Amino acid sequence: METKQLNTLDYTSYTDNQEELVNVVLTELETTGYIVIKNFDVDTNDVEASGKAMLHISSLVGTPISHDAVNSIIWDIKSNPASTSNIKTYSEHSHEAELHTDSQYSFYPEDYFGLLTLKPAECGGGESFLLSLKDILTELRALPNGAELEKTLRETDYPFIVPNVFKKSDTEDNEFNFGPILRENEIRFRVDTFEKALRLRPDFCTDIQVEAYNALKDIILNSPSTQNFFLEEKDLIFINNKSMLHGRGEFTDHNRHLLRIRMNKEGANLN
Repeated sequence: METKQLNTLDYTSYTDNQEELVNVVLTELETTGYIVIKNFDVDTNDVEASGKAMLHISSLVGTPISHDAVNSIIWDIKSNPASTSNIKTYSEHSHEAELHTDSQYSFYPEDYFGLLTLKPAECGGGESFLLSLKDILTELRALPNGAELEKTLRETDYPFIVPNVFKKSDTEDNEFNFGPILRENEIRFRVDTFEKALRLRPDFCTDIQVEAYNALKDIILNSPSTQNFFLEEKDLIFINNKSMLHGRGEFTDHNRHLLRIRMNKEGANLN
């Protein structure tokens, strides 16, 4: 895989000018697609205070939104081996999380999200992955039938099954949301939530749709443009959830702990 320089800034250089810091973050989210803030000023042993500090800066970047039925804003990313969810969200397990966008099963996946590393995995695992929509489209359009594949991915709806923890209903029935995988400057993608939906309801997709999805999946999971790196303690990364796929390698250290906050752009059109 291609080695790229990580897009970072040092928080200590902006302690006296938070407005400038936020402007840099917003610019990088719309251009590069992500930014890693090093040395974020928190005591990682104080989870509550760290969450409040993260929420403060997240509120300047966008509008924080809840992730569950009780309107929780801050989400703990910790392995939960006891989870019995039929479809687990990646925050519940410790095996590899393939490149994906968050909340692709939602009617409106969030625009941005942030991750604050309180305790990185000490087992040598948990490597982070990033891949931009720009690089994905370059590879897709280079295929002999790339234009036809892209048209299908843009103009037809694909099903995504909703993980149990995010279901709106307490019934045993499966919940699905539908939408195109590609839109203008946007992608929604996750292997397991789509493929599980397809296994349960193969009638939801045509053969042409499946062919287009498989071509895109092959590009995403094998792209030489994927960026690999390790998040360190006090790293705060903001990611554009519409233009950047992210993933994580397997880890065995169940003490690994991150915080996540979802955000929408100011004035986001949710209709």
